[in-house]
Amino acid sequence: MTKESFAQQAAMTGPFRYDHVGSFLRPDRLKKARQDNADGIISDDELRTIEDEEIKGIVEEQKKAGHLAITDGEFRRRWWHLDFLEGLTGVEGFEPKQGYQFKGVKTKAWLVR
Repeated sequence: MTKESFAQQAAMTGPFRYDHVGSFLRPDRLKKARQDNADGIISDDELRTIEDEEIKGIVEEQKKAGHLAITDGEFRRRWWHLDFLEGLTGVEGFEPKQGYQFKGVKTKAWLVR
């Protein structure tokens, strides 16, 4: 077996040589749907439908890129960490005076305690 064919086979059968955290940037359509849902413009069911469609899209992009480990992009999550923490006993979400600051971008105000 040549070095190249061994590398190709290893790439298809593992062990895989990349880490996949799971989160992708939210598409504008999904961000708008979340805001519309919060504002009462669309229902929870309509938001879920848009999430489903956007998840299908990100899964297809990963397949086209040749990824063998696929994620839903965490498109149903509001925050990568706060959603998890709020699920713990004794932890609750609350609205502080301001959100996180990231290099000139201010996020929605939400924390846990």
